[in-house]
Amino acid sequence: MPLCDLVPAVQYNWYTTLTRDVYYESQDQLRGQDHIDEAYREGLKHKLRPCPSNPALPSSDFLNLCIKLYFVRFNPVFPVVHAPSFRPSSENALLLLSVCSVGALFMGSPAAAAQGRKIFQTLNKANLSSWDTYIRRDAREWRSLVQASIIGQTFGMLSGQPDNVCMTESFHGTAIAWARQGGFFKIKKAPLPNSNEPEASRDEVWRRWIDAEESVRLVLALYVQDSEFATTFHHEPLLRHQPDKLPVCNPDELFFAPTAADWFRLVERHGSVGSQVTNSRQVYPSTRKSQMFAYASLAGIVASIQEKRCSFLSNDEKQYFRNLLLSWHNEYYAHMQGPKKHHINLLIFWHAAFMALYTDSDLLERSIGRDGRLAAQDARKDIDGWAASPEARRGVLHALLILKHLEMLPIGLEPAIHVPKAAFYSAMVVYSYIKFKSSVDPYAPSQDEVNIPELQVPGSTGTLNMSNDKTSAAIFSPVEPSILCNAIDLLRRIGHWEISRKFASILQILLDDLTKP
Repeated sequence: MPLCDLVPAVQYNWYTTLTRDVYYESQDQLRGQDHIDEAYREGLKHKLRPCPSNPALPSSDFLNLCIKLYFVRFNPVFPVVHAPSFRPSSENALLLLSVCSVGALFMGSPAAAAQGRKIFQTLNKANLSSWDTYIRRDAREWRSLVQASIIGQTFGMLSGQPDNVCMTESFHGTAIAWARQGGFFKIKKAPLPNSNEPEASRDEVWRRWIDAEESVRLVLALYVQDSEFATTFHHEPLLRHQPDKLPVCNPDELFFAPTAADWFRLVERHGSVGSQVTNSRQVYPSTRKSQMFAYASLAGIVASIQEKRCSFLSNDEKQYFRNLLLSWHNEYYAHMQGPKKHHINLLIFWHAAFMALYTDSDLLERSIGRDGRLAAQDARKDIDGWAASPEARRGVLHALLILKHLEMLPIGLEPAIHVPKAAFYSAMVVYSYIKFKSSVDPYAPSQDEVNIPELQVPGSTGTLNMSNDKTSAAIFSPVEPSILCNAIDLLRRIGHWEISRKFASILQILLDDLTKP
């Protein structure tokens, strides 16, 4: 497909591209700087009116099923709400609706997804119109507002609708501001109690711990979303992603404990580690078992790479980030494995971080037409230079491993929120390398290219053994267009997020470009 045919198709279908409404003002509105007449004044009144919306909600049976599906399917991969203690109430009404909007997606029907979108759109208006009343109430109501915003942001990010994606990116700073105003960034940990706590007070101790732990986890979720928005829109993150800035959350099994008695038994097993943490730079063994903390730590590295790339990412800084990612793997990988296979989601993100280190995704997007024909032509020299570099081949290796790990995800496990984008950009890297490399022969990695540190650590290539045997180049197939077919198929099948289908449609355009005469 010639560039002139590819560019408009990509630009029209791009997942962050908004269609623009062109408005031509009549000449009688432009008479003078201070010449407002009554007709213009009436027009101003019309612009100030809120857009009409239909606040009607589906049946209570529908909402109850949405809540159940949310906590069964989504909360385990993005645990910011304490499921065992969650009960519908007047103080968490907005949070409940946000939970229902995401839960509706797991019903699997277009009608249910449409209900979820309607709840999401109505809820955003409600959040913006009612935040000033919540700020005057107690911390629990304020926290439920921020949690509702975070879950709503996640819905918008994964909706596949450009207007929703752009709206949530615009709203991200507001969610951070609300969390700051609520004092949640000041909570650095949720200390565990002493095991000799009196029986009579244990339920109250548990509930106080839940309040603190949810506060910590909503801040970690904001760090994760900040990284996602920065890499999606190619700008600096709004938060400072430094290790000492992250609050420390507790192991997931404590967060999912169903009762106060079960929780206290787990506390006795873990010991009072939380109460001993005085320096948030330290990572204790129990904290390493927290998926959310490991997730936010890795997201921080990705956000820092993006921040440097917005100015200049030097070779020394690339080596620094490479070492940081290897340290993260050494710190968390052995502790994150388990029967539920959540560590696969994190390994996909880990490879995506390396891919971000070796590949400028903004350059890839511009080169295929995201910003139009002129921008694509301007990017040609840089993309040709990238395709001829060793870093491009390293990026391709990590792209192939992302797709391999995605194939390993159990069919019943919901992918984490970063997985569709990681799969999409993996295919983008492969496409760009095939399209712009000088040689027409398929690329097959050599053993020397595979002998890089990040491919020699346990689990990196998806192998089940923990031996010290070196990774063989034989596990990588030649890089050819069929890889895009695999990525498209995976995106169409994974999860319930519409963004996956949107990504698949864009990749189909790129595949057609490679295969058409």
